[in-house]
Amino acid sequence: MDIKDLLNQEIDLKKSSSVPLEFYMKKYLRHWYIFLAGVIVCCGAALTYIYYTPNQYEITSTLMINNSEEAKKGFSNNTVLDDLDGYQSTNIVENEVEVLTSISLIRKALEELNLYNTFYVENGFKRYKELYGDAVPVSISYSKLNKQAKKFTGMVRLEIVDDQSFELEMEEGVKSRHSFGEKISNFFGEFTIHLKEDQQGSYPEIIFFTYNDLREMAFEYSESINAEPTNKLSTVISLTLLASIPEKGEEFLKALVEVYNSEALKNINSTAANTLDFIDEQMEKLTSELAEIEQAVETYKNENSISDLSAESQLYLENSSTAKQKLSEYDISIEVLNNLEENLTSSNNLSKMVQGSLLIEDVALSDLVKKYNELQRERQRLLNGTTSDNPLVKNLDEQLSSLRSDLLENIQSSKRSIQIAKKSLEENALKIEERANRVPQIERELLSITRQQATKQENYQYLMKKREESVLSLAATSVSNARVIDPPMAGLFPARPLKKLIMVFAFIFGLGIPFGMIYLNDYFFGKIGQKNEVETLSQVPVMGEISHEKRKNLYLGNYQHKSLIGEQVNLVWTNMKFASMRKPNQVILTTSSIGGEGKTFFSINLARTIGLSGKKTVILEFDLRKPSVLKQLGINSEKPGISEYLSDENYLTRDILTLSEQNPNIFLIGAGKLPDNPIQIMNSPRLEDLFNELRSKFDHIIIDSAPIGLVADAFALSPFADMLAYVVRYYYTKPSHLKLINQIAEQGKFTNPVLVLNDAKSEHSYGYGYGYYYDKKTAKI
Repeated sequence: MDIKDLLNQEIDLKKSSSVPLEFYMKKYLRHWYIFLAGVIVCCGAALTYIYYTPNQYEITSTLMINNSEEAKKGFSNNTVLDDLDGYQSTNIVENEVEVLTSISLIRKALEELNLYNTFYVENGFKRYKELYGDAVPVSISYSKLNKQAKKFTGMVRLEIVDDQSFELEMEEGVKSRHSFGEKISNFFGEFTIHLKEDQQGSYPEIIFFTYNDLREMAFEYSESINAEPTNKLSTVISLTLLASIPEKGEEFLKALVEVYNSEALKNINSTAANTLDFIDEQMEKLTSELAEIEQAVETYKNENSISDLSAESQLYLENSSTAKQKLSEYDISIEVLNNLEENLTSSNNLSKMVQGSLLIEDVALSDLVKKYNELQRERQRLLNGTTSDNPLVKNLDEQLSSLRSDLLENIQSSKRSIQIAKKSLEENALKIEERANRVPQIERELLSITRQQATKQENYQYLMKKREESVLSLAATSVSNARVIDPPMAGLFPARPLKKLIMVFAFIFGLGIPFGMIYLNDYFFGKIGQKNEVETLSQVPVMGEISHEKRKNLYLGNYQHKSLIGEQVNLVWTNMKFASMRKPNQVILTTSSIGGEGKTFFSINLARTIGLSGKKTVILEFDLRKPSVLKQLGINSEKPGISEYLSDENYLTRDILTLSEQNPNIFLIGAGKLPDNPIQIMNSPRLEDLFNELRSKFDHIIIDSAPIGLVADAFALSPFADMLAYVVRYYYTKPSHLKLINQIAEQGKFTNPVLVLNDAKSEHSYGYGYGYYYDKKTAKI
C-alpha cells in the first residue's frame, strides 16, 4: 500500500465519522439571542392565552339505552311491528349516539334552559367572567323572538341604578334608561328584564350580556360534546362536556337527556298512529286489487285458449318431431333427383348407366330409369361386336336420347312437387314450434298472475287480524328510551386549560422554532460550515485547510517569516504531493465554484511555499475576465500578458514574464489586456507552445483560472493541468456547488482533482488544534 492509498483510506475514515456535538453547540449558540427571544415570545403568548382563557370543567354522565324488548312496550310489543321487520324500532347504540349529539336535539335543550342570553362581569384587564343561575341578579323573559334577527356580536352593558330602574348601553356612549318589568323591543325581539327578589348578599351593579343565536350555539355544543359507548358489548353511553360553569354544564346534560326521551316517546306514538293509517289504506287497496287480479286470470285464459297446458305441450312436441322427420326425407329425395339429373346432363355420362334408381320413390320415374339402363346395356353389348355406325346402334342412340329427355322432364316435375310439399310442411312445422315455444311463457305468466292473487289474499287476511290487535295496543304505555345511570357531575378541578403543559410546550416551541428556522435557513440558503460536511458531500479528497485571516490583501511572500497560514499551505502542498504520487504535478490549476472563495489567495501562497523550497515557480493569471493576482500583490505592471501572447505571435515568453521582488524563485505572468471573448483567445494554438516552454523552464506552474462554476474558461486548460486544486470557502460556498467537482471527478474532465478549504475558524476544524502555536503572534524563524 503506497502513501496515496493511505491518504485515501484516511479520507474515507473521516467521511464515516460523525460530527461531534460540540460543533453543533457552537453553531447554534452563536444565535443565543434568537433562542432567548423565541422563549420569551412563546412563553408570553402562553401566559396571555392562560390569562384570557376561562377555566373549563369536565361534566360527565352515563345513561343506558334500552334494548328493543324493553323499549317496545304497548303498541310495539303485541302488534304488527313485532311481525314486520321493516317496522321494528330496534335501538342501535351508534345510532343513538348520533341522535344525542344532533343539532336539532341540542337546540331544543338550549331552548328548554332559556339560554338566549349569557351574562358576564368584569374580571381583570379586558377579561370577563361568566355568571349563571343565582349569581345573575336579573332575569330576561321574551314574549316574542324575531326569526331572522340581525347578528349582534357585541355585549350589552346593564347597570342597575336602583330597585326600580336600570340603564342599557348597546353602543358605546348610547345609553337608555328603563324600569324593571318594562317591555323592551329591539332587533332580537320583545322582552322584559326583572330584578330577582330573592337576592342573597351583594350583587354586581354592572353586568354585561350577549344575545345568543341558538342555532350557532347548538353547533358549538355539538362540537364540544363527546358521546361514545363504554364498550362494544354494552348499551351504556358516556356523555362528556366541557363547561366554564359546572352548574350550567350539569343542567344542560340533564335537559339534553330529557329532550331525548321526550322525542323518542313522540316518535313511538307517531309510529303507532301512522301504522294504523297504513293498515286501513292497505286493506282498501287490497280489496280492489284482488278483484282486478281475478278478472285478469279469467281474461288471460280466454285469450290464450288454455284448457290443459301439459297435454297440449306433449301434442306439440310429437307433431314437431314428425314434421322434422318428413322434411329430412324430402331433402334426401331432392338430393337424389339432383344427382340423377347431373348424371343425365353430363357429357361424360351419355353412354353410361345412371345410379340411384332404388332411392327414387316415384314409380314412373323409377321405371324410366330402369328402361334407360337396359338400353345402355344393350348398346354396350352391340358395340362389343360392331361399330357405332351400325344402324342398330344408331337406333338405340335415338331411343336413349328420347328417353333422356323424358327422364329430365320427369325429374323436374318430381322436384317441383317435393318442394311444394316441403314448403307446406315447413310452414305447418313453424306454427307448431311457435305454439310449443309459447307454452312455457303462457304457463309462467299465468303462474305470476295466480301468485299475485295468492299473495294479496294472504296480506288481506293478515291485515284484518292485526288491525284489531293494533287498536287495542295503541293506548299501552311505553318506557323511556334511555335510563340515567350516573347523573351529570362536574370534576373537582378544571380540565382546561392545562397550564403546566401549555408552559412546557411554550418553552419547547420557544427553543424549537428558532432551531427550525436556523436549520431550514442552513438547509435551503446555508453555506458549508465544517470539514466533515465537505468530506461527506464530496468524492474528492481534502488536502487541508487555510485559516481565516482578518487582514485583507495579505501576501505572505516574505520568506524570512513564517506564519500559521504559511504552515497550513505547506501542509496542503505536502498532501498534494502525496496525492499525486507517481504522477506529475508540475502544472497545478486552481479554481473555485464562484468568485470570492480565495483561489487567487491560495495560488499566491502556494507559489510562495514552493518557491521557498527552492523550486522555480511561475503563476499564470488565467482569469481573463476578472484578474486579481497582480492586484493582490500590489504590482502595477505595464508589460504585455497572456492575452497579448496568445493573440500576437511577435511576443515571446520572456516578454510577459515578471520576477517577484520578494522571492527570486517566483515569476509572474499577468492576464494582460482583457479580451472581448476569452474562450476564443484560449483556443489559440500558441497556448500549447506556452505550456511546453514553461514546463521546460520551471519546476512548477500554477494557473489561477476563472471560477469554474460561472464560466467554462478553465475547461480549455484541462489538457495542460496535472492537478486541479478546487478551493472551498467556509460559510461562502454552498453545498450544491460541490456537485460540480463531483461531476468533474466522475467524468474525468480534470486530472487528479483535490479540495482545499479556505477561511477556516476554530469551530470549522474540530479536533485539529490549528493556531496552538500561532494564536497570538507570528513566530520568527
